[in-house]
Amino acid sequence: MTGPPPTPNTLTEPLADAPVRRSRFSIKWILGVVGVVGAVCVTVGALYVFNAPEPNHAGEIVTQIQQSPGLRVQIQAKRSSMAFNGQTSATVYVIPRAGSGSNLKFDAFLSQPGPDVTANYVLLNDRAYWSTIQGNTTTDAGCLDASQFPPVQLMQASLTDAIVVANVNGQTVDCPSGKLLQLQFAGEAFIFCNSETNKLTKAVGTDLDMTIEYLSDPTLLPDFDVPQVVGKAPLDCPVVVSDAAVRSSERLRTATPEFFWSSASCGCKGPKKPCLFVHGVGEKSSDVQKHAPCCSSVKFAHYESVKRAWNNPSTQTEFCDTALKVGSSGGKTIDNMILVTFSMGNLVASGAVATGKCSIGKGVTWVSIGGPMQGSKAANLLEQKCAGNGWDIVLKGILGLIGYCPATPAYLNMRHQNTANAALVSDYQAAQRVRQQYVTKVLCGVNSFGLVSTDAIALSVVGALVKHDTQHDGVVDFNSCSVGIGGFQTSASSSANYKASVNHLDTSFRHGDGWWGADRKPLKWFECAL
Repeated sequence: MTGPPPTPNTLTEPLADAPVRRSRFSIKWILGVVGVVGAVCVTVGALYVFNAPEPNHAGEIVTQIQQSPGLRVQIQAKRSSMAFNGQTSATVYVIPRAGSGSNLKFDAFLSQPGPDVTANYVLLNDRAYWSTIQGNTTTDAGCLDASQFPPVQLMQASLTDAIVVANVNGQTVDCPSGKLLQLQFAGEAFIFCNSETNKLTKAVGTDLDMTIEYLSDPTLLPDFDVPQVVGKAPLDCPVVVSDAAVRSSERLRTATPEFFWSSASCGCKGPKKPCLFVHGVGEKSSDVQKHAPCCSSVKFAHYESVKRAWNNPSTQTEFCDTALKVGSSGGKTIDNMILVTFSMGNLVASGAVATGKCSIGKGVTWVSIGGPMQGSKAANLLEQKCAGNGWDIVLKGILGLIGYCPATPAYLNMRHQNTANAALVSDYQAAQRVRQQYVTKVLCGVNSFGLVSTDAIALSVVGALVKHDTQHDGVVDFNSCSVGIGGFQTSASSSANYKASVNHLDTSFRHGDGWWGADRKPLKWFECAL
């Protein structure tokens, strides 16, 4: 439910001249920090563990990290959806903090040069910052949200629970005279090589590879501090890394005889079909076709979606006409296609079927993403603002996300179901029944900040203003997105419905995937779901 200017009523191939917005800032580098203690995925194959308990030397590994002046970690991402500033590699410097006793604590720094500015990222005294540098001047700076930061306080516990494995089937991991350790972190499985001296040296993963170098010369480490923009107040950022107890779990080291892993990319599990993508209010297409292995062809349905409501008969008729051109088994039956609906597009498609303008055949695979099937309280907020004094100047930056005054029928007809009139409630319920009957997979976001991008702050502001009743993606709450649907999981590699820690615009695939967390990879889920 977003509101850029409307697009023409056309059925088109992907447009080369419709640029996809990319993240200005990214948290992806933090996975390098996580990887220092082994949080890296492993490639396809099964891990066979020793039958008898095998010491994982977690304590010795932590000691080696603490006694080093610093570590240099080279990270290489394997998925194009993880690109940051057009790059899929990064170098992270990790500096252990003195005086932390037996607990592993550290600061970290990454600097990523771009064509116009250099983006810096800092973890310092448990607080995280970003900044941009142009020449020798800091032009902008801010805090990183705790939801954007992996639970690094659990890394030491993950090491303690690590399983020693004998080998990896289907993948050669170069670890001469060392041992392979497998662990779980942020919902994902990881493996790394621990040398004879209990130093982590490298990792091979599903989504990235890594090499780790222990630096003996402190002068090789960069100097960094809290970023400061001249003329602005100093940053007062929240703590994003809290203390956590380190627990021992000998039982976990012997519980699993083998473990199966997923690959960095997915092929199509079923037959390939032509795909139709249906957008929300004023939405433009992304480059999702690059991550759609089940699509034999890709079409985007463009229709006037700002002035006209989803339950407008002409809107629904246009959808049916478009869909029937992509796949049909005759008459008014949509068939033999993959239908991908985003945001209000879910209501358009399900409403069209509910009113009999077209029907859905058995050959349709339907992927529903971010659907406001019970409406959205964001529409109520827009209506209230437009009925009053309009938007405050400081909030005008979010208008492209929530709508402009005067509110148009597209927004007014997405008032939340709890506040709608009887006719609109009836339309909602009919649409919900259609989706429940025919949908194949569903993706719902539950974090208004989501992946770090130029949209993240605006979506978090929207979410705070709207005051949703449940978890939400900034615009749509989880109950509205998931109504009538169950079987949600938080793993991008799962074929289940996906409850992702991303915001509404992240679910449109424009911001790619995060570098950590199984619940932060919408593109990977879409690629692997069918």
